[in-house]
Amino acid sequence: MSREIEMKEYKKYIKNLNEVEKKIKTLPLSRVDEEAKLLKEIFNFAYEKNCFKLYNFDKELQDKLKFKLFSKLTKHSASFTFLAIQILAANAIMAKNNFPKREHYFKQKCGIAINHLRMKKSFVKAKKCEGGYELTGVLTWASGYKIFDHLLIGFHYKDQELEGLSLFQENKSFKIIDLPETFVGQSLNTVNVKLENFFIKDEDIVSKNPIGNYTKNKSLSKTVHYALYGLGIGSLNFINDKNLKANSKEKLKKIKNAFMNTNHPEELDKLRVKLFNTLQKIITLAMIVDGGKSILKEKTLQRYYRELIMFNANGLNEEIKSLFLEKF
Repeated sequence: MSREIEMKEYKKYIKNLNEVEKKIKTLPLSRVDEEAKLLKEIFNFAYEKNCFKLYNFDKELQDKLKFKLFSKLTKHSASFTFLAIQILAANAIMAKNNFPKREHYFKQKCGIAINHLRMKKSFVKAKKCEGGYELTGVLTWASGYKIFDHLLIGFHYKDQELEGLSLFQENKSFKIIDLPETFVGQSLNTVNVKLENFFIKDEDIVSKNPIGNYTKNKSLSKTVHYALYGLGIGSLNFINDKNLKANSKEKLKKIKNAFMNTNHPEELDKLRVKLFNTLQKIITLAMIVDGGKSILKEKTLQRYYRELIMFNANGLNEEIKSLFLEKF
């Protein structure tokens, strides 16, 4: 893609993003957090507007667009952003690995169930068979059931970690064993899945890497930083105390500049911890200043508080957990 065409597509993307924001604003956002039907409506609209089609842009522009996406839309629905993170990750993994069937799957809505790869224990193991792999184990926290068409599944085979695509639907070897009730993001339709000799074709294997590759790549990602910052931007709109608002805005700006200007994994981990702790204080103080009415279900700040936990309680490696404990 030439620079001229790329900039034309960039402007088109921003226009589409504005249309998606306009659409989201028409919906009851407290219910979007609870009802999968409403979340799916937003997600499908964004999908049709090509908001997740970042793989054709160069890396630098992809990051800028991802930052725009999360800064603009997370403040309206973190559940939407949670799904966006997943489809963007699935698409990026396919593009990065030059997956032969990527163009076919780019036309599908693909979620991910790969976070368990960061654990030392193997949650999903495989045995090689003719034409593919048979997977056995439990997939926990697979979000987007009945929203995503396909699921990128992570599993271990010998000393490798692999990622493969399958339909995200129940059958005799892909059994939904639980749909947990959560205090935030119930609309995500997050399920636990038991795999019993579940077959994935060789042609649907997206990547093969030494065990530990996923954890290494995840530590370089700024995706959660963008999402948390999006919540921060949203919270500023609901702070009534002028001094608190100005101080909060300045703190967020400093942290944003810091994570935007580094690609060092250890520094990014520290900034993620700092961003979370700062946001937690900002949102809590804003609720205290607002008084008792801030706990009403239709109020936004209490939803932000829950969404903040949702983003930061998922997919943490031991290093980040240790940083939180150390900071405390």
